[in-house]
Parts: sequence; structure tokens; C-alpha cells
Amino acid sequence: MISIPPSARGDFFQSAQWLLVATSCVIQTFAAEPSTAGDDDFTKMDLAKLMEVRVPVVYGASKHEQKTTEAPSSVTIVTRQDIAEYGHRTLAEVLNGVRGLYTTFDRGYNFLGVRGVNRLGDYGGRTLININGHRINDPIYDSSFLGNDFPLDVDLIERVEVIRGPGSSLYGNNAFFGVINVVTRQGRDMEGRGVETSGTYGSFDTYSGRFSYGNKFTNGVEMLLSGSYYSTEGNPELVFAPSNATGFPGAVDRNHDGETARNFFASVSHLGFTVEGLYGRRDKELPNGPYGSLFNESRNKLWDERAYVEARYEREIARDWQLLARTYFDHYTYEGSYVTESTNGGLIVNRDTPGAKWWGGEIQVSGTLWDAHRFTFGVEGRHDIDQHQENYDIAPPLIYINSSRSLYSAGAYAQDEFRILQNLTLNAGLRYDYFSSFGGTVNPRAGLIYQPWKSGTLKALYGQAYRAPNAYEFDYLDASYKSNHSLNPESIRSYELVWEQGIARNYRFTGTLFFNQMRGLLVQEMDPADGLFVFQNTDAVDVKGGEAELEAKWEHGFRARASYTFAQAVDNATGMVLANAPKHIGKLHFTAPLYPEKLFAGFELFAASSRTTGQGGHLPGRVVANLNLFTREVAKGFDLSAGIYNLFDKRYHDPVSTDFSQDLAPQDGRTFRIKTTWKF
Repeated sequence: MISIPPSARGDFFQSAQWLLVATSCVIQTFAAEPSTAGDDDFTKMDLAKLMEVRVPVVYGASKHEQKTTEAPSSVTIVTRQDIAEYGHRTLAEVLNGVRGLYTTFDRGYNFLGVRGVNRLGDYGGRTLININGHRINDPIYDSSFLGNDFPLDVDLIERVEVIRGPGSSLYGNNAFFGVINVVTRQGRDMEGRGVETSGTYGSFDTYSGRFSYGNKFTNGVEMLLSGSYYSTEGNPELVFAPSNATGFPGAVDRNHDGETARNFFASVSHLGFTVEGLYGRRDKELPNGPYGSLFNESRNKLWDERAYVEARYEREIARDWQLLARTYFDHYTYEGSYVTESTNGGLIVNRDTPGAKWWGGEIQVSGTLWDAHRFTFGVEGRHDIDQHQENYDIAPPLIYINSSRSLYSAGAYAQDEFRILQNLTLNAGLRYDYFSSFGGTVNPRAGLIYQPWKSGTLKALYGQAYRAPNAYEFDYLDASYKSNHSLNPESIRSYELVWEQGIARNYRFTGTLFFNQMRGLLVQEMDPADGLFVFQNTDAVDVKGGEAELEAKWEHGFRARASYTFAQAVDNATGMVLANAPKHIGKLHFTAPLYPEKLFAGFELFAASSRTTGQGGHLPGRVVANLNLFTREVAKGFDLSAGIYNLFDKRYHDPVSTDFSQDLAPQDGRTFRIKTTWKF
């Protein structure tokens, strides 16, 4: 078993007690705080207050805008205001603040956990990530891109829609645990004359810059152009804990954690036509030793590049009927450099250079019939022009794999939102997908949505979803691995009860109970017949649990949110809880004005219970806090913020996959960032 110094027995439970007390105080404050404005006098409210009382809308739950209370899922909306208040630097930090989600970082990639499942060695393919409805997951690894490899600057995010539960009935592949739809700002959202710049500086000689221009012209043309750059020297001293399972004695890595990223985004629209393009590249040094590479080796690096261009057309074709048509071309490349030691004591530099190009399109029609039915129909097709995988040693030269394949897939979906009564709706959908690699799959979804009283909504939800084998799982081979073309999709059946309740004008409560059954999960195993590793559909996992969240918004900018998630993810074959699966997750967010309308403080607290590591070790629970101070219009068009991350300098680790020689990856201690934004 592994123990991470310094840690005290009961550290998590003491912190959890503190969190419980803090949450209790927040709830008592909610109950005691009176509302100073009239409940129904909206005519005397300014726009900001009207936005506060309006029920948020979501697009991604049904592929059209609807209130979150009407969506056939449990939905969280993270706004641009939230991101600014808490000083979030990456999409991973945004999602880490959402109820039921948690992230881990192996010093190369960030990985998203959903309700107790964050399987080590996966690249995030069980959650679909979209930007304005465009799929970001690549076909080689299903990568979800959450850190600085996410190809969009966080400052360009208008809102993030977190849509829990299976979404394959509308989206097909990867919408296994849910869909995360990132909605970008538009040209009209740029204040002043449409020019906006920002710059940051922080710990580890980290800096970034962004220049954006946006406008909506009098002739109706709307555009947004933005470019950004990020660079960091990285943590100069990372202390790795010893691993008894591998004999790794523990060591210190120095000055091998640097990272750079560059992003570009452009969008132009007119009369329903939109052309949108995105490019992102991230270069990252690797301080640890993945895939058998040497520890503390400067040549261990990786590069990610993601780009797409999309043209779409939206218009009303008849009364209450809308048409959406889109076509796109996508590009993804990855390059890894790993230094290993040969049997004769020499060094071998291995290069991994997969990539993919694909194009596709979608046509969707939606509208209302007989006043009680809202129908959505769509067809979608995709052609993977080239899924290329290449792995080789530079010297002495040796090629392990150099293969390409071309695949296609097609899908058709339908959904009906049937208003049975004024306060009772049945939402039912079905999608069929065909893949040239393995065949077809059918996935339904149904939700009964009932509003029995004012501001209260009850939802009973059922859904099925799948994740298709990606190119890496399907085709990869080298001296230690072999391919398996008999793989089938993973599947999930999900059952969920949701209660959403508005309390007075300022408070909102959400409670859920969920049960997920996952079958045929893909795992990498050694074939005893030849000693080679191969992917197989073997694992079955059940997850049961619940969530509770209480949120409040007051006048003058006071906001608070407290949440708790319990999730027990069990491997059916062993009866053991999965690795990297905390049973308990608690979160507390609080925003307070320090000077009216000008200076605000945003505080976040994250608590997670203990986890099992990939090599069977024990990782204690942890509590981490962040504090962000930010101003609005400290001078005309000028905003300033300063954030402290890991406020109490907690020393903690995240588990990593068994591809690493270490069992754990150390996380950063206390760091800071200063950010300026100028709008003119």
C-alpha cells in the first residue's frame, strides 16, 4: 500500500466536517436572508436582475433551446460570469467545479470523472465534448481535451452546458455519461468597439496573451476573430512518491514540466449562414516516465493539434419549424517522443505519430405539430478519410506499426416531446447508428417531466448509450501489443430520478438518485496464449448514488452554491470499488462583493474521499481551496483579477495509469495568477 507524506489520519474527515459546518451555515443564511425586492415587480429590475430570476436555457439536451427544467436530463449551466468570478484557467477547472464531476492530472493530460467513474488509462471518450454542437473527441483515442490542449481560449466561452446521462439517442458515439456543450461568445458580445485584449502572469514563469475582435455590423454580418498564446516553464521540482508495486523508489524531477499552447478561432455569420473555424496546438514536456520511458528525461514530450472548419445554415422553413444543415472537415494529429533504455544499456528514442482526417454533415428538422408535440428528426454521416497510426524507433530504426484505414458511419434519430398535460411532458427519442467497422447499434431515451407545483420539477429518466471502439483500441500493435477487430461497442443503461425546486426568489435545490449499468467495457489484458496485450470487451460495472445541491443568488452580487455527491462504482467481477473512484465529493462556491459593483471575491472548496490507485495503493482524501479577486471596470474598459490556487498549499497526488513507472503524479502546491483585460 502507498502512503503519501505528509498526510494525517482522518485529514479528509476533519475537512469534510468543516465542509458540512460551512454548508450548514450557508443553508441557515439562505433561510434567514429576506428578499428586499417585490417578488413579481420585474418592471423595476435592471437587465442583470432579470437574468438572475430567469430560468436558464440549454441547447444541447434536445438540440434546441429549452428551459433546463424542461430538459430530459439533469443540467448544469456554467456562465462566463462564473468563469470570471472563480478565475478558471482551463475547461478542466470549469468542470471540476460542477456537481458530480472531478478531474485528475497525470502531468500530461487532464481526465474527467463522472459520478465515480474515471478509469485510469482512458482518454475521456465516455463524455462527448462539443463546441457549438461540433464534436471535439478525436477518432484515434477519443480524447476529450480539457487542459491547455483544449483548442479554445476559455475567455471565448459564453457558457458551458453540462448535460448528464446517456445522450446517444441524439448524438450517437461518446455520449455515454453525458454531453458537454461549450457555447462560444459571438461578435455582438464584444463590448466597446469590439476589440478585447488580455494578458496573464503567474507561478512558474507562466504567461499568456489574447487578442480578439468582434462586431455585428449594420448590414447584419457578425464576426468574431481571436488568437491566443500560452507558455509556462512548469513546476521546477516535482516530488514523486515511491511505488511499491513497481519498485519505483521515488525521485525528484527538475525542470521537465514546460508547456506551450496556441489557439485561433474565427466565426462569420450572415442571414442564417455561419462559417466557423478553430485551430489549437499544445506542446508538453513529460516529467514522469510513461510507456516504459526513462524518468527525468528531457526528450520525453508530446504534441497535440486539433482543427476544424464548419459551415452551417439555420432558418425557419415554416411556422414553428426550423432547419439546420451543417458540413465540416476535421483534422487531428498527435506526436509523442519517448526515450527508453535498450537491453545493452543504450538509449532508444521512440516516436508515436498518429493522426486523422475526416469530414461529414448533418441535416436536422424540428418543429411543433398539433400544439402538443415538438418533433426533432435528423440524419448524420461521417467519413474518416484516414485514420493513421505510426510508431517507430529512430535509432536503431525499427517500425512497429504504420497503418491507415478509411471508415464511415451514418445515423438517424427522432425525438418527440409530447405535452400530455400542461404540467406533464413525455420526452422520448431513438437513434440508429451504423459503423463500417462493427455494424449497427440502437439507443433509446425517455423522460417523464412533471411540474406538480410552482417552481418544482420532478423527472424520471431512462437512457441507453454506447461508445464505439476507437482506432487505438481496434488497430494498435507493436512488439508488446496486438490488434483485435472483433471488438464491440461499450454500452450503458441509466436510470435517474431528479427533483429541481426553486425556493422563494433567491434559492434553488437539486436532488438526484441514479443507477448506471455498464457492460462490455474495453480493457487491455494480456493474452496468455502469446503474452501480448490486447483490448477485450470484458468488464461490467454498476454505479449507484445520489447528489444534492443548494444554490443561492442575492442582490449586489452575493452568490453561493454547495453540493454533495455519493457514488459507488463497483466492478461486478470482483465486487471491488473501481480505482480512482471517490465515494464522496463535496464542493462549496461563494462570491462576495468587497466593494459595490467594483471588487469581488470568489472562493471555491473541493473535498474528495480516498481512492484506490491503479497499482492497488491507497490515496487519502483531499481538500483544496481556491481564492480569486476580480474587478469590473477598475478603469474604463479595464478589468483586473488575481487568483490563488490551492490556497492552503495542500500537498496531494492524483493516480495515473499502469503505463507509468510511478503510481501517482504530484500536483502543484500554492500558485498564483494575475490577469488583465482591456476592452476598447
